[in-house]
Amino acid sequence: MEEDWKLKIDSTKNQRIIGVIIFYFLITFIISRLMVYLVIGKWLPNFFLNIRGVHIHHFTYGVFILVLIGFYLIMRRPEAESEIFKICTAFYGIGLGLTFDEFGMWVRLADEYWLRQSYDAVIVILLLLLNIAYYRQVFHGVREVGKLFKKIFLRLFSMT
Repeated sequence: MEEDWKLKIDSTKNQRIIGVIIFYFLITFIISRLMVYLVIGKWLPNFFLNIRGVHIHHFTYGVFILVLIGFYLIMRRPEAESEIFKICTAFYGIGLGLTFDEFGMWVRLADEYWLRQSYDAVIVILLLLLNIAYYRQVFHGVREVGKLFKKIFLRLFSMT
């Protein structure tokens, strides 16, 4: 039973899945930022959803997508090679992109779109996903750097 919970992240199949998530995450971030710039610059009509004077930001759509995809995957548990799983993976990346594009807003609880935290969050999520996909290589590199620092430390502070 315990074996079922172990992640086999370093498999090529899982690296491809994370690659799909990263692709849709970045494309969604770029497109959503571009659309906002175009609306604010008056090159596109204002199509933002407002309900009773309250602007519904696109991180709300991202949260709903993540909730629905998560619920679907938990309830249906589709095979990783199935077409529906591949579609869910793409939507998961889209949900992440929409949600973390406005990370600064939901951390600061302010209706300010141009917060640095949003850009930082996108970079952190991207790096986190890449590290998960290639954790063995990253872990090996960190271990080698640790060995190097240990050698330097021992040479500097040895009593010989």
